[in-house]
Amino acid sequence: MCTTGQPYRFCADDAGSFGGKPAHPQCVGQSKAKLVRGETAAPESIFIEWAPGRERINEDTKLANNEQINQALHESTRAIVFPDGWKLCLRDKDKNELYNLNADPGEQNNLYYADSHRDIISKLTNDIHRWQERVGDTLKV
Repeated sequence: MCTTGQPYRFCADDAGSFGGKPAHPQCVGQSKAKLVRGETAAPESIFIEWAPGRERINEDTKLANNEQINQALHESTRAIVFPDGWKLCLRDKDKNELYNLNADPGEQNNLYYADSHRDIISKLTNDIHRWQERVGDTLKV
């Protein structure tokens, strides 16, 4: 299985292939086959990329209204989940979000606009920008 948009290849072997086939070029990063086999690895950040126009939405969804779905389908997001439980989502057109997943696993309390979290926002924003530079992502978030 290869997950596009994240900096890791989740592959069946350490060579970065799955079923004897090389990983798709969009699947940049390192093999995480050791984790699949139950071995341990040092905690590291996970980066997530959402680009509009690539998803098909179930018309009967109850997750959001049509206006919210339309908005999500036309904005781009870059996000990071840090090993200590912080998740930062930066967007090109909509509001940004920060969650402490340890205290708020359902992502109900957006902390991005609270002044008390400026240090973690700055650090995670810099991490996202460094990741974008490393993978050649030019989206401004």
